Amino acid sequence: PFYKYDEKEVSNKFIKNQMDLFTINSKLENDQYTSTKEFENDIRLIFRNCYTYNDIGSEMYCLGEELESAFNKIWTEKIIFQVKQKEKLKRIRDTSDDDLSSGKLYIFITFLLHLYY
Repeated sequence: PFYKYDEKEVSNKFIKNQMDLFTINSKLENDQYTSTKEFENDIRLIFRNCYTYNDIGSEMYCLGEELESAFNKIWTEKIIFQVKQKEKLKRIRDTSDDDLSSGKLYIFITFLLHLYY
């Protein structure tokens, strides 16, 4: 139901900015997002539109809530992971050259490889 926006379906209710998962997927495939915040905003727009269009307690409204809850959980885990990775990188950057030459260079390279692979 959230996959593709259907103009006929929203003719009786006002949805100013339509968004659907098909459009988001297309934007991802074509590298049209300039930030993760822009992606998040489009996802959240789907939920806002769902709640505007559907009656509270309806099946679609409840499905929207379930999907939003799942998204929030995954998105929060992603943000926490990114923050931890940035903290690790900062600690590595803050080490002195002597520390790097005494074995921490290996840890630093391993960390970088982990980030990219």
